[in-house]
Amino acid sequence: MREHLPKILIIGLLILIVGVPILLRPANSAESDPNAPNLVIYTPHNEQIRFEIQMAFNDWRASQNLPEVVFDWRTPGGTSDIRKSILSQYIQLIGSRKNLDEQGIGADLFFGGGEYDHNKVASGIELKNGDEKTVTRIVMDPQLDPELFKQAFPQPLIGGEKLYATYTFEEANRDGDTEEIELIGWTGITLSSFGIVYNRDALKQLGLDEPKTWSDLGDPKLRGWVALADPGHSGSISATFETILKREGWTQGWITLRNAFGNARYFATSADRVPVDVSRGDAAVVMCIDFYGRFQSSAVGNERVGYSDPIEAGQSMTATTADPITLLRGAPSPELARQFIAWLLSPDAQSLWQRSKADGSDELVRPKSFELRRQPLRMDLYNEASQASWVDQDLNPYPTAVPFPEGTPSYFSMVAPVTKSMASEIHHDLITAWRALNDAIETNHPKVEAMRSAFYAMPPELTLTWPDEELAENWQAVQRDASHPRHSEVVEYLGAFADQLGGLSDRNDASVLDANRIKWRSFFQAQYREVVRLSQE
Repeated sequence: MREHLPKILIIGLLILIVGVPILLRPANSAESDPNAPNLVIYTPHNEQIRFEIQMAFNDWRASQNLPEVVFDWRTPGGTSDIRKSILSQYIQLIGSRKNLDEQGIGADLFFGGGEYDHNKVASGIELKNGDEKTVTRIVMDPQLDPELFKQAFPQPLIGGEKLYATYTFEEANRDGDTEEIELIGWTGITLSSFGIVYNRDALKQLGLDEPKTWSDLGDPKLRGWVALADPGHSGSISATFETILKREGWTQGWITLRNAFGNARYFATSADRVPVDVSRGDAAVVMCIDFYGRFQSSAVGNERVGYSDPIEAGQSMTATTADPITLLRGAPSPELARQFIAWLLSPDAQSLWQRSKADGSDELVRPKSFELRRQPLRMDLYNEASQASWVDQDLNPYPTAVPFPEGTPSYFSMVAPVTKSMASEIHHDLITAWRALNDAIETNHPKVEAMRSAFYAMPPELTLTWPDEELAENWQAVQRDASHPRHSEVVEYLGAFADQLGGLSDRNDASVLDANRIKWRSFFQAQYREVVRLSQE
C-alpha cells in the first residue's frame, strides 16, 4: 500500500484540480436544457469578448422575457484558418449536391476577423466545369429593420472603406428561371485600425524612443525584440501588413516590413499572443490591431505599455476598417442569428465595446469583468454624453480616417505568401543576413551597397517597375494629385501591377500559388546567403 501512496496522492490532487472548478462553476440553466435556443458562431474573438457579448445578450434577452441562449463558440485558429474551414465545408456540401438552404455547415455566424475574410465568404464559392464558371451563395441577408439600418449606417464608408457590403448572385427561382438577387453579405459591428504596441521599460533599456511610425520597428537596436504574428493564420496581421504596403507603396512597404522581419524573434500563429509578450517584457514592440494594444495597456497599466497609431509627416499611416459579422447559409437558427446581429447594432450593445467597468450607472449593458476597448461602429455614439462612460473618451475614428489615394490596389492576398517566402519560412537566413548588413553599415564595409541591393531584392514578378525616373521617384505625389497630367498613368500602372500579382495565383488551384511561393523562397534564400558571402570578402 505504501509504495502506491504517491500515485494515490497525485490522482487525488488531479481530481481536486479538475473537479473543484466544475463543482464551483455557476449553474447555467440554458446549458442544462436540451431545448434551449442555441447559436453556433465561428470567431477569432478572444475569450474576454466572447464572455462579455454572451452575458450582455442574455441579459437583454431576459429583459425581453426571452429564454437564455447557449453560445457555442468555435475558434479553430485565426481568421484565415476559420475562413478556410468554412469554405472547405461548403465546398464539400456543394460537391455532395446538398440543398444549402436546408443543410448548412451546422453554424449560424462568422463573427469578427476583418473585411477581407468576410468578403471571401460572402462572395460565394466559384467552381469550374470546363469553361463554365458557377458561383454558389453561402451567406444570407441579415434582414435588418430599415430604421435600425439607417441609424447604424448613415453613411456607407469610413475613410473610403465599406461599413457593410452588398452582393449580387444569379439563382434559379421556384419556376426554374434564373434571377438576380441582391443581399447584404456582411455588416460591420466594430471598427478596427492598426498600430504599434510597445513596452516602455524595454525601450528605455535599449536606449530607444517610443515608436511613432512603422519604420521605427526596423531600428537595428531592436534586433530580437520585435514580436510578429504570422499572416498565414491571422487576418488582423495580414491587414496590418497590407496597410503598410498601401500607405508606403509596394516597394518601400516591403523594405519597411523586411527590416521589421529582420528584428523579429518569431512569427506567432496567434495574433493575440504578441501584445501579451510585450506586456511581459519578452518583446519591446509589436504590430497589431488597435484593441489588442489598448486592452493590454489597460491590463498591465499605461505607465508600462503604450499604443500608438503610426503617423509620418503629419499623415496617418494606418487605416480604419469594419470588423464584420456574416450570417451563414443554412444556419440552424437563422432568426435567432438575425436577432443577435440586430442587437449588436443597437446603441446599448455598441456602447459595451467601450463602456468602463467604473461606470456606476444603472444602464443595462456594461462590462461584467472586462473592458473591451474596441471602437463602436455607430457614428451617433461619438458624442460627449455617450462617451462620458467610455474608457477612451477622446476616441473618434470618423473625422480622422484617411482614405487611400485613388487607384491604390488591394495587396491582401499576396501578404501571407510573400511573407512566408521572404521571412517566416527562412527566418534564420533572413536574420543572419540582416545582422551582416547592419554590421557592414556600421563598419563602412566596401561591399555594403552590393549587400544592400542583394538583401532588398525582389523576384521579377514581384517587382513594380515604373516607365521612367520621374514616376519612380514621385509616383505617390502624382497619385494623390488628381489634376496632375500623369495621374491616370500612375493609376493604370498600379492596376496593371495588381493584375500581374493576381495572375500569380488561381482561386481554384492552390498549387499555382504554392509553386510560386517555393520559387520565391529559393530566390530570397539565395539573396540572403549572398549578403553573408559578400560580408566575408
